[in-house]
Amino acid sequence: MSEPRIGLALGGGSARGLAHIPMLEVFDELGLKPTVIAGCSIGALIGAGYASGMTAKDMREHARKVLKNRMGAAKYLFGAKKARITDLLSLRNIASLQIAGERLTSLVLPEAVATRVEDTLIPLKIVTTDYEDRSENVITSGPMARAIAASIAIPGVIRSSAINGRLLVDGGVTNPVPFDHVREGVDIVVAIDVTGRPRPSRRRHHSNMELAVGSMLIMFHQIAQLRRTMNPPDIYIEPPVGGFGAIEFFRAEELMKVASEAKDELKRALELRIKRIA
Repeated sequence: MSEPRIGLALGGGSARGLAHIPMLEVFDELGLKPTVIAGCSIGALIGAGYASGMTAKDMREHARKVLKNRMGAAKYLFGAKKARITDLLSLRNIASLQIAGERLTSLVLPEAVATRVEDTLIPLKIVTTDYEDRSENVITSGPMARAIAASIAIPGVIRSSAINGRLLVDGGVTNPVPFDHVREGVDIVVAIDVTGRPRPSRRRHHSNMELAVGSMLIMFHQIAQLRRTMNPPDIYIEPPVGGFGAIEFFRAEELMKVASEAKDELKRALELRIKRIA
């Protein structure tokens, strides 16, 4: 039998999205490649690397390099990438200080990632939300950094550039685990949900950022579960990421180690599905 056609959906979850990397290791270890990838928020960023031909091992090493600790991230951005702090901030007026999403994305993406969405080795769909139309918007062409910036744009925190005159925000607002976009022409649909559960604060109180992003992830989880109930994918994996805060990017190594606990679950599910269609 020829290699099965697999549609892979990588969901949004902020820092918890680093759990996608161990899940991609399963594909490499089994010698499988998805036929199409759809990504939302950080799932779009991780998906862009894999769709461009990076291995999961490459992506794990890049995450270790950039997210080892705050000092390491600063050296990478302001040293190796020669960025300035003003490059990363978008200030239209005193009340609208935000992170410039496209510039941030350009700095953190590995050089191996395709510069345009349509140039990836595996077809890639990046899910965003059209703020004014209140609808889902899927990007399949155009500058990669701009498309990902739109998919990760958290209102009031990360700003994306307008695309075709439209204001786009985080894709998780409408479709946090976009498995419906990888169904056509495939044998197996795999969805990875990294929304997790709210984590108790390590301090006396949650920070404003933790509350803002955590609240969005609660919404993401509810939407994802509703979509799953209505039309489930063949394989749905939820790595155990609930012990990590949504903005704890500098716990990358620990997070990926814990997420690896779900590798066997995904591997068994894939092998079982492949046997069924053989």
